[in-house]
Amino acid sequence: MAGQTNLFDDVMEQDERFVIVVQSIYDTNAQLVKKTLREYTSLTREQMQSLFDHLKDLYLTEPFEENQAFFDITVYTNQDYAADQIYAHIKRKKHSHEWTHTSK
Repeated sequence: MAGQTNLFDDVMEQDERFVIVVQSIYDTNAQLVKKTLREYTSLTREQMQSLFDHLKDLYLTEPFEENQAFFDITVYTNQDYAADQIYAHIKRKKHSHEWTHTSK
């Protein structure tokens, strides 16, 4: 997996669960608006890794809507959508054909 990953390997529980959230971010009048497109909860590590790779491929070719600035895929640990629980986070900006890996 690319991006911000494996930071928690030494503290993660053996049966850790993950959540993946896919969002579309729109720039409307200089204000960013988030729209959740998909949400996958209670994933095992293997399920998360497989789905994360699939979603990266899927949204790499997804067309952008008017005023859409970027797609955002975030993986959270512990079923918690808190910033300190981010396992991986990537963005694909409009007019880009690759993912930007961002750190927490």
